[in-house]
Amino acid sequence: MKHFTLLSLILMSFALVTAQAETKSSPSAKSKNAAETGIRDWLDRFTKAFSEKNLEAIMALYADDVVAYDVVPPLQYVGKDAYRKDYEQFLGLYEGNLHVEIRDLHIGTSGDLGFATGLELISGVLKSGQKSDIWIRFTSLYRKTNGHWLDFHDHISVPADMESGKAMLDLKP
Repeated sequence: MKHFTLLSLILMSFALVTAQAETKSSPSAKSKNAAETGIRDWLDRFTKAFSEKNLEAIMALYADDVVAYDVVPPLQYVGKDAYRKDYEQFLGLYEGNLHVEIRDLHIGTSGDLGFATGLELISGVLKSGQKSDIWIRFTSLYRKTNGHWLDFHDHISVPADMESGKAMLDLKP
């Protein structure tokens, strides 16, 4: 009886290990990894384009129906043309290239939808000569369209002091 129990435990352990190995190499696990890799690639292309202030390359990453909530007015940007104007205005504030750093990145996907959240440092020199280092919080939603991930929703924010109502731009992670 002891041998039967031991053999049963060994067989159940083997079955569990085999099932876990199949799950890790299953098509759905592989497609999830590919989707997450696709979003990481999107972020790499965005970071490069943003750092170089390449507006055309930035806008190529967005869906036509993008809706964005940025830290600057208005409350929302609806459509690619409106969001393009926001980027033009923001990038125009800086001399030369920008530095972008992403921390605390979280990525998730389900089918043709995905998201990324994290903290982003934007550093550069303003046209006034003042150095600017701002940490923002971001959440981006992606939709896979014609084999490419496109951002269809951005939410950018900074913490605010509730008593004064002022943005807290000097916080660091």
